[in-house]
Amino acid sequence: MRTKELLSRATITDLFTTVFVLVDDYLQEAQRQKRFSLPSKRNQKASYSEIMTIVIMGEILQQSNQGAWYLLVKQCYADLFPVLPDLSRFYRIQRNLERIYADFAMLLADHDGNYAIDSKPVAICHYLRHRRERGMSQAASGRGGVGKYVHGFKLHAVVTGQGSICRFAITPANGHDVTVARCLLDGRYDDFSSIVGDKGYQGLGIFTPPKRNSKQASVWGTFFAKLRRGIESVFSSLQRCRHLALQQLNTFWSVRASVCRKIAAHNLLIFLSASANV
Repeated sequence: MRTKELLSRATITDLFTTVFVLVDDYLQEAQRQKRFSLPSKRNQKASYSEIMTIVIMGEILQQSNQGAWYLLVKQCYADLFPVLPDLSRFYRIQRNLERIYADFAMLLADHDGNYAIDSKPVAICHYLRHRRERGMSQAASGRGGVGKYVHGFKLHAVVTGQGSICRFAITPANGHDVTVARCLLDGRYDDFSSIVGDKGYQGLGIFTPPKRNSKQASVWGTFFAKLRRGIESVFSSLQRCRHLALQQLNTFWSVRASVCRKIAAHNLLIFLSASANV
């Protein structure tokens, strides 16, 4: 479901309420199971559920400027969020929730037994400027497509047939796809016959398109090609609607936190779409 289709079925206030309920239930259950514990401070302004709701709603509504979105919510939705911290504290809180956003996203993923794996460059600057001194030492230069190079990172993801991202990793742009795939996939638990990848993953044991000079018969068909197009559509959505690349971020920590938030919003949008169609 696209954002405009979601807004045609519910108001922004209704969406705020729905997202808050899902996030709050998740946080309470996770703490009850002792998966993590959230700090509690005296006279704390806003709960972590409220902060996460504001951030995820901003991603769903395709807000590229997080600070401007937060100030807009603080001004226009004071009835929903009567007490909110200042902007600098908001930035610190939501960045520290990186792993919780990732865990929330993984729980929302709908496993249907069919998967595709691929990678997407996450550029932090145009390649012609990559030699300038930068504080983000973890970034590297690598291939970002046929004949193209990027400077930054790579998002490696495993996507279900429904479009949910169920596993992901963020590495420097020169990280090899097969090396990262061996970390994301485990032959002890994963059925490699249900996983599709491009030609760069040949030799890993998953389904890939046949080489032109292949001497063996291939079972590659329209179903596997559809799965491959599915993950490309997911990356395209993150790029166009969630503003995945070329953000004004200064640390690898900020890059990881940003990607985790965007994946959480992406999976939540698919979850809401599936719930609406039931």
